[in-house]
Amino acid sequence: MEETQAFYDFCIPHNKDDKIMRATLAELVDLGYKTIAIDQTFDHSKKEAAKRGTEIFPEPQSIQHLRKEFDSKLKILQRITIVYLDVNVAHAMSVSMNLRKFNLIAGQPKTDAALTHCCTSFNGDIITFDSLAGSRLLVNRKAYQIAIRRGIFFELKYSPAITDSNYRKDMIKVAQNYCTKGKSKNIIFSSGAANEFQVRSPCDVANLAFIFGLSEDQGKNAVNRFCRQLFLRAESRRLGKTIMFVKGNGPIVFSDSSSDDNESAAEDDEMDSMETGDAEIEDLQNEEESENSQDRDRKRIKLA
Repeated sequence: MEETQAFYDFCIPHNKDDKIMRATLAELVDLGYKTIAIDQTFDHSKKEAAKRGTEIFPEPQSIQHLRKEFDSKLKILQRITIVYLDVNVAHAMSVSMNLRKFNLIAGQPKTDAALTHCCTSFNGDIITFDSLAGSRLLVNRKAYQIAIRRGIFFELKYSPAITDSNYRKDMIKVAQNYCTKGKSKNIIFSSGAANEFQVRSPCDVANLAFIFGLSEDQGKNAVNRFCRQLFLRAESRRLGKTIMFVKGNGPIVFSDSSSDDNESAAEDDEMDSMETGDAEIEDLQNEEESENSQDRDRKRIKLA
């Protein structure tokens, strides 16, 4: 399993211009981020009906050169955001091999039915919303609770709020809906920054909790602990049932506890049998001595 460190930003949109990507990643390093995810979007709603069992999802973008350049500074993951309208995306996801190459899978519903499916049945890790579409989609209480029990996390992007006041109003409305319906549980903060000027430090991002209706601890966890939990949940989804090997630092002594118990029990039985045997011998000796003393007394009485 891959190791991660705080702080986290799980939504850095992929850009074909390497200069912009390098500048954004360098800014993230300077601000104190250690783990980030480069996101690429796939719009399933615009795809025509494909043959059953065919691959429709793209492969991850090649970012090996960025990983080598920021090897000791950043842990770079890969994420895909699936935009969809209905539940037909479920079958395409179940047979896709390319999705397994991504570290994180996010769902971006465009209808109420898709939002309900995203909370209840979507085989992903994150639920996000389209800032351009506004706040017309609001989750209900039951679907929110089901998503929490399934370990799904809800994402709030702050960079659209920096660029446009209308996006800021929509994001606050969505955040208040999360607070009303589910007490803002399982909320993470991401940037969604298209360039280095839209990125903010982890402390500044955590302070957004007061605007979004979260507590101070929830704001800190939204860029740290909750993101770590999200990563572990995503890894368990990707790997499924696995075998773990535990390596000890010190010497390991192998012993069969059952044989040791049997030997100790046998030794105890032998000691008990020896003690009972000695007690029986002492009783026999006492009986013989008492009989001999009685015979001597009888002989004395006859002589008298």
